[in-house]
Amino acid sequence: MTRLIDLNKETYYIANHAIAELQELKIPHVVTSTKRTLEEQRALYAQGRESLKEVNRLRKIAEMRPIGIDENGYTVTNCDGIKYKSNHQSGDAIDIVPMENGKAIWPDAKDRRWNTIAFVMIKHGFEWGGDWKQFPDFPHYQRVIK
Repeated sequence: MTRLIDLNKETYYIANHAIAELQELKIPHVVTSTKRTLEEQRALYAQGRESLKEVNRLRKIAEMRPIGIDENGYTVTNCDGIKYKSNHQSGDAIDIVPMENGKAIWPDAKDRRWNTIAFVMIKHGFEWGGDWKQFPDFPHYQRVIK
């Protein structure tokens, strides 16, 4: 389940303010991921790397819906959840995607909606995965911890 309340206290606080601003500005968006369990992280790491059967086995363990062959055609994360932990696992990251006609979408990397959402999130103290050179992750925002 994707709930803001599952985030760390400080991350929850700034995410709440950023999302309130997105709503105020009438920027269509949806939160698709907050804090993740190890099982969820492992299932997402397997996506695009393992067979569809194995990915869906791991997704079942994590109580996630099964995916089809098309969704297993790309990698989601470079964090395996064990050796390389995701900031989602600690509750310091959130994924947000644009909405179109009431549905979550993952548009092309050049789509301006990514930058529109990112502008607000960065203003509230998040680092944007879309700025990463090695593995751009457009939906991903993680709290900048000083």
